[in-house]
Amino acid sequence: MLTGTGDSFMDSIDGESLGEIFKPAHWEKIRTEGTAVLQRLLTLPMPVIGVANGPATVHSEYLLLADIHIASERATYGDFPHPTFGITAGDGLQVVWEEIVGAARAKWLLWTGETIDAATAQQWGVVSEVVAHERVLARGLEIARSLAAKPALYRSLQKQTLNQRMLRRLIEAVPFGMALEGLTAADLAYQQG
Repeated sequence: MLTGTGDSFMDSIDGESLGEIFKPAHWEKIRTEGTAVLQRLLTLPMPVIGVANGPATVHSEYLLLADIHIASERATYGDFPHPTFGITAGDGLQVVWEEIVGAARAKWLLWTGETIDAATAQQWGVVSEVVAHERVLARGLEIARSLAAKPALYRSLQKQTLNQRMLRRLIEAVPFGMALEGLTAADLAYQQG
């Protein structure tokens, strides 16, 4: 199960912790690790249950890559850091959101920095269920236990079958997107320096 702590999935970012993202060697490390995380979510040999326990406005693509994704009624989705800082969203958001909700909605979300609530996320096909906030973690565990009871080979092969297209899209688009994100990060540092 993939979820956040407290009442938030992920809604803030510590820019300082990213280090010197404007330096090519450092950015390459981030690009490589970021790409690996996304691919790993799709290739784990068991289903991942994504539980949005609150705002998911940083790395919401992690939840969207889950095999089953449910949300608290308090969940919101969007992309806070990229439009706020003026850095291209090339780290997988652009691919995952477009695949899930379509190009027009993905562009609106990633250009504007606006958010959508859990009900809208369900209407758009982002989540399968919206659950009362106090029940969302229990519901996620219930689904996880149900899937864990299925045969291991079934779980592994079903996962491969269902994630093949998304994995191909990520492999094709994220390295290029991350390169563009790195260029805008470097430009931002140059403009400030």
